[in-house]
Amino acid sequence: MSDQPITTDEPLPPTPHRHWYRLALAATLLMVVVVLALLPTAVTSMQEVLGRGPDTLYDLVSGQPVDPAKVTAAEDEGIYANLGIIGLDENTGLLTLAVSGNRNCKGPCPTTTMTLAALDDDADQRRGLPPSETLTLKPEDTVFSQSVQLPVRGQPSLYPFDTYTIWLGAGGTATYADGTVVEFGPATLGERVLTLQNRIGDMVMLPPVPVDPRHAHAQTDPFTFLAVQSLTFGRPAYLEVLAIVLVLLIAISAALALFTRTVNELALGVGGLILGVWGIRSVLLPTSISTVTAIDLALSWVILLLLLGFAVRAALHFQRHSDLPLPRPRRNR
Repeated sequence: MSDQPITTDEPLPPTPHRHWYRLALAATLLMVVVVLALLPTAVTSMQEVLGRGPDTLYDLVSGQPVDPAKVTAAEDEGIYANLGIIGLDENTGLLTLAVSGNRNCKGPCPTTTMTLAALDDDADQRRGLPPSETLTLKPEDTVFSQSVQLPVRGQPSLYPFDTYTIWLGAGGTATYADGTVVEFGPATLGERVLTLQNRIGDMVMLPPVPVDPRHAHAQTDPFTFLAVQSLTFGRPAYLEVLAIVLVLLIAISAALALFTRTVNELALGVGGLILGVWGIRSVLLPTSISTVTAIDLALSWVILLLLLGFAVRAALHFQRHSDLPLPRPRRNR
């Protein structure tokens, strides 16, 4: 007898449920394409955040990037003040600004007061000055550095798609030695250079959008704002990409484990699978956010569907071994 295997030209029988396998193949390939398409955006964003230099310096009045020649002139003679945005607390909704600078005056510097306010598009309704803080510089204060906190609008629960906005209003007065009080305005600003700069390492600030101070001025305000800038802060793009990709991948991994493992294997490993799904949270969420976020909700739904699928598979497993027939709907004759 020959030991060679017997070969036939008959085609192999079709794989059961091949339509589901084809659908899974198409979904997997689509997921791979989406991940590969998003990777360049994530890499570019990470390079911009990790390797970025000093952020752009904007003029507080015009909202445009500062002309270096104008800054040099202010260093020789004039008043220079910079508003550095150094912190944003998502839990309290407070934005921290470090106000610093120096004054070079020909004679005694005037007593200067600067008020920073968190404005909104409700000047026709409010009757009091919104949350604000006032800084006072005496004539001998040629070098100064102080910090203020103002509220911002935003929803931390949307992390990493959360954005924060504020209408930052600035105004003030200068009181000279002869008692003359001059309110800051476009015509009285003189050699004063006021700048704005984002210094929050993990937040991206869009270019300021100037707002007409008349839109934010109420009749009961004690003064007219020199400038109002609309500021918007958001997360780097790579955090958004990682959140989408990781949640989708862990959801697909959980689905594969649910449908490809036996019930006995799932019963032994479902705890580790849930811990693996929830472990994505520690990768994506910073410890500073204590509220429930979109990441928490997405992972919670993955765990809920995973446990629900495991319960359905367990019920079908017990039904097969109980010799009980499945109820079938009756047909009307």
